Amino acid sequence: MTVPESTFTGARAFCPRPERWHSPDIQATESEVTTLVAALVRATQPDQVVETGTYLGHTAYLIGQTLDLSGHGHLTTLERDPELAEQARSLCVGLPVTVVTGDTLEFTPSSPIDFAWFDSGPDIRADEFRRLHPHMHGQTVVGFHDCGPQHSVWGQVMELIQDGLLERPLLIHSPRGVCFANVRGTN
Repeated sequence: MTVPESTFTGARAFCPRPERWHSPDIQATESEVTTLVAALVRATQPDQVVETGTYLGHTAYLIGQTLDLSGHGHLTTLERDPELAEQARSLCVGLPVTVVTGDTLEFTPSSPIDFAWFDSGPDIRADEFRRLHPHMHGQTVVGFHDCGPQHSVWGQVMELIQDGLLERPLLIHSPRGVCFANVRGTN
């Protein structure tokens, strides 16, 4: 069950109508943003997808369904909390999804990353990106959740741009903010 995002995020100039988005709780990604992430996965046709911050697995499930529909690709999603990881595993049974319980800053992917969705702890998103960047390529698309002015993520994204690691992103003014960009500075 979802409720209007205005339950958790107040109206502001960045997003004056948060009630138009929905979320099951304050931690989960807005349902509309999850749908957008899955649509971008469908549009970009990745072989390897990585998600940080699985939480309950709603976004992982939709990405997994999208990959299954495409007939190729795999999602590795990383969750620190063992109980949340187990819930996500149960939700994603039968889908091309592996839920890894562990620290995202210690994870090394087994193949090049074509699409990455960063939605873990807001203070470590740039560190996670830097950790995974050597496993990305010039066509990799990345998304960052919580890019609104009430969060620290947008500042981290700007640092990644200044360091030559990201193209200028498309910023979407959802209640919590979300952006998508192409990767730079890869081999």
